[in-house]
Amino acid sequence: MSKSRLLMLLAFSVLSVTGCALQTSPEVIASTPDVAIDSTPDEVIGGQYRLHAKQFQSTNISENPVLVVVLHGDAPRNKPDYHYSFAEQVASANDNVVAIALLRPGYTDPEGNRSEGNRGQSTGDNWNVTNTDAIASAITTLKQQVNPQRIVLAGHSGGATIAANILWRHPLLIDAAVLVSCACNVNKWRQHMFELTDYSGFQGNIDVISPTDHIEQLPDNITVTVIVGRNDETAPPELSQEYATLAAQADKKVTLVEIPNKGHEIFLDSEVMTVMAELVKSPHPAAD
Repeated sequence: MSKSRLLMLLAFSVLSVTGCALQTSPEVIASTPDVAIDSTPDEVIGGQYRLHAKQFQSTNISENPVLVVVLHGDAPRNKPDYHYSFAEQVASANDNVVAIALLRPGYTDPEGNRSEGNRGQSTGDNWNVTNTDAIASAITTLKQQVNPQRIVLAGHSGGATIAANILWRHPLLIDAAVLVSCACNVNKWRQHMFELTDYSGFQGNIDVISPTDHIEQLPDNITVTVIVGRNDETAPPELSQEYATLAAQADKKVTLVEIPNKGHEIFLDSEVMTVMAELVKSPHPAAD
């Protein structure tokens, strides 16, 4: 392996990346998932898993706040906690917000908190149907507990791709979403990462679903903002551009925001926080 390839592989090991795959997914779930109600303040039942959660809320809160749910990226070799900072910033900067950061299935954070499930190898293998629906089920649990006027879902990297899949698989659940650094095309992202790293784990088919394969199933009433850094080498902007283009062709409410001179790690940038502020204040009706 050349020195440049080795450096790229090392860089990959510390980035929050997402993954994609080739398989066809099951039918869309037309109603909200089944939920359990025995969650505790720092964990939420999601399908077969208990997922760790941290909650933050605005100083001014009503009986029906806006629920913001935050998903981190794949974070290979790392224990993610930046999604906690994201949720805290959104709650502190806006009125009437309950922001909950979920630790994805199989992950452990720096404090030792862990969500049940399989983390995988950060090649896109950990956001299959089981994990995607588990997170959707956790959001439904939170919806019952918070009684929000609407739900905004925010995801970075792998979390963005999972979020994009939740939108079409659970069309009655989410009102608006922010997808940051999303590798929304399965085949293209995995091929790109193989070329970038020479790692064989990015070859072949894996049990993951791809948002670009299901644009037509994206609900018409969901407002989606896709944000990407123009210098993103992990999830190149072409992937976000493709998702937005396909959505426009299908007459979906998807807006693309490209940030100049920025790379993959833009989740906490002011541009993203500005978009979040607009979505939590917008008078979208609550999902049925």
